Amino acid sequence: MNFFMSSLQPCPYLSGQEELLVLSDPHVKLGKRAYDQLLQNGFRRNGPVAYRPMCPQCAACISVRIPVERFQADRGQKRTWARNQDLQLRVARPYRDEQHARLFADYQRQRHPDGGMDLEAERLYAEMMTETGDVETRLLIFEKAGEALAVAVIDQVDNGLSAVYTFFQPDLSRRGLGIFAIMSQIEWARRQGLSYLYLGYWVAGSPKMDYKRRFSPLEGFVAGQWRPLAC
Repeated sequence: MNFFMSSLQPCPYLSGQEELLVLSDPHVKLGKRAYDQLLQNGFRRNGPVAYRPMCPQCAACISVRIPVERFQADRGQKRTWARNQDLQLRVARPYRDEQHARLFADYQRQRHPDGGMDLEAERLYAEMMTETGDVETRLLIFEKAGEALAVAVIDQVDNGLSAVYTFFQPDLSRRGLGIFAIMSQIEWARRQGLSYLYLGYWVAGSPKMDYKRRFSPLEGFVAGQWRPLAC
């Protein structure tokens, strides 16, 4: 597989830093085996492309995963789990749904205003549902009375699940839908006998990433190896 380097862009997580990514060939479909190997080496998937930060002046982005059998919910997570037991979980292959598209657009407008994603919501949602390569992708749809309150896009690999993206009704903050979606993925992985839930990148000092350190124990890909993180 060929790889390419992105141009330098402002870092979305740390002020004053620049981001440089190594990217898989967008013209070559990601196969399940190749994607699994890339994931084991700290890569993530965005649409048809796998990527990993390779910033010249910074190594703050750490790929993290939760060993699902050893996960222990804290008090707040237990309350979030109990608070959302009125939701029904439906699992589906990726497909386009108008209500989900509106939910995605509302989420982008409120959570990422002026970040570009709010203006590109329709295109980004369509790509998320269609440009999955040959990866085994599923939607976890959390519904109440037939209405989707949250949708989690996940990839299944040999030893676990990879949390690609989650969007939810942003005006239901008391429910903690983002945290609940992660806990549901942990439980779903556990029931399937999978070992890990890959959560993407954690960046110390970034408020956007702070929620990930609450999931314990947490492992990080550091210096070419997965090892426990104390964060």
